[in-house]
Amino acid sequence: MLSQLTPQSFAPLHALFKKGRFKEEYNAELYIGEDLLCHVKIFTGRPPYYGPWAEVFNINPRYVATEWERHVYCVLHRYMEPGDVLYAEYVDDLQTFQALQRGEPPEATRLGRLLIHCGYRIVKNWYHPEGWLEGGMKLQAVKV
Repeated sequence: MLSQLTPQSFAPLHALFKKGRFKEEYNAELYIGEDLLCHVKIFTGRPPYYGPWAEVFNINPRYVATEWERHVYCVLHRYMEPGDVLYAEYVDDLQTFQALQRGEPPEATRLGRLLIHCGYRIVKNWYHPEGWLEGGMKLQAVKV
């Protein structure tokens, strides 16, 4: 169902959708007025080899831990099917980063609790320092 996601799905946010690197991928920029809230990369899947996933990244630090952040994750959950994966970058989320550094389980962090509130049931820490587009500091959440 990620293929049914449209710019209007994120209302009242303004969403600008752009083509991705391949036909199953597209990129969204989400705005609150003139302020960029975050970027979202959506991959609609390539059955039977690759399942759908979405990634939220470059979230504006002013909007971390706000209703706008929650809105983005909950909208994506509504358009996901069981088994679809969400990657949520936490590089600008100091609270989540510090909690993970202290050894708290991912689902007990601020971001993990938010993802569970939106309906995701499996939350993992996926810190892979690979650089540029791959890797990074992300929580992986799966819709069950």
